[in-house]
Amino acid sequence: MKSFSYKILIPLALLLFSFGISAARKLPVGAYITSAKIHVIEERPEDAVAMLDSLFLYYGPHSQALGLMAQIMVDFVESKTTADAKSPYVTKMIAYFDTLRIACDNKDIKKKYRKNCDKLIEEADSTIVKYWREFYNRGIEQLNSVEEMFSEQKNTSDSAMLEFYTTSITAKADSSISNMKLAIQLDSTDHRPYVAVGSLYEKQIKYEDAIVWLDRAMAQTEDSSSLLLSIAYNYINLNEYCQAAPFFSKFLIANPSDLSNASNLTICYIRCDMMDSAMSVFEKMLAVDSAYPDALVGLGDFYRQKAGLTMKKASEISGDNPDKAATMREEANELFDKSATYYEKLITINPDSIRGHEEYALISFIRGRYKIAAEVYEKLSVMEPDNIEHWISLGDCQLTLQKFKEAVVAYEKVVELDSERRLIWERLSDLYAETRASAAKKAEAEKNLKRLSN
Repeated sequence: MKSFSYKILIPLALLLFSFGISAARKLPVGAYITSAKIHVIEERPEDAVAMLDSLFLYYGPHSQALGLMAQIMVDFVESKTTADAKSPYVTKMIAYFDTLRIACDNKDIKKKYRKNCDKLIEEADSTIVKYWREFYNRGIEQLNSVEEMFSEQKNTSDSAMLEFYTTSITAKADSSISNMKLAIQLDSTDHRPYVAVGSLYEKQIKYEDAIVWLDRAMAQTEDSSSLLLSIAYNYINLNEYCQAAPFFSKFLIANPSDLSNASNLTICYIRCDMMDSAMSVFEKMLAVDSAYPDALVGLGDFYRQKAGLTMKKASEISGDNPDKAATMREEANELFDKSATYYEKLITINPDSIRGHEEYALISFIRGRYKIAAEVYEKLSVMEPDNIEHWISLGDCQLTLQKFKEAVVAYEKVVELDSERRLIWERLSDLYAETRASAAKKAEAEKNLKRLSN
């Protein structure tokens, strides 16, 4: 339970003077307390409060009177039916309990005004615990009800029922939040009510509010891993990837083997143009699992893109500075080769990876390794026989290798899938001449070239 700070005691006549003073003249301390008890028994709590306020005004803090005043607030809390109606009395109850603790610890107050402090404080603590559990458990019941209604809402398409669920969810969520806030008033150091409020806002797609409450929860617990993820995902829901990144990063410090969320962090870094940070995370992922596909693809993409940019810059300066351009081309080739190692490893551990095969084939073609590229495109044409680009690339490789008959087979598959490819018909026309194909094939090529030219 929370530890109370000992502040300077604010004059009770100002702090606790809630219902006005009914006493016309100063009475003995015992008279005020006795009268207040009688008013309580007779169910006149406002009169009891007035008597005790008068006691505080004339005599200052008094342990028994403070305990009695807090109990009157408890009675008010019990008499109200909703959390919002209970709230002001919970606030006053806590204030009286806090003042009781301060008064009991203040040696400047007369000893006779500090009687039975241990018992009264014990009762105060028990009351706080009782109500914390009551409000928190009630809030949890309402939270569970909200979750059930969300599930039911997803399974209905009736507009009237959808409206009913929306209204009911809002009302139940508001009540749950009110109860959780009362629990927080009673004990601000327990992180669970904060988490519950954050969860309720999240379910209502109020992600900014959810983040605020989840962040408050983190301040009250050392076990923050799940909260870090919750906040990160709420930022993702807001498309604020740069805001999400620090929370994923903190999570991974404590959970370095969670490669799924490591991948999420790299997505954030890439979207925020923090490529070096993303690469660092990919390397750490491979240290955990040397065959993790996301990391292999990420590093392969990074070095391929970097190679492409380097090659482009080399072309731009080749006229003015050919020596530097040549050096940059060598750097680009090294980057392409580095990229290829990651894609090659990817297709070795995952032979069904279309992406890995495509990238490895492309880099092999760029680096002039046409035989390897042709072999990979051959595999791709089997894996995705209706993908026309695989057949075009395969034909280009075979043509470069001067394997004209093999190139014909690939290009014929292209026009079988799409007969409107004029460039492919031109190549086939030339290849038919080179390979001495049948007159029928030559005629078909000429016919389609004429058709497409018109």
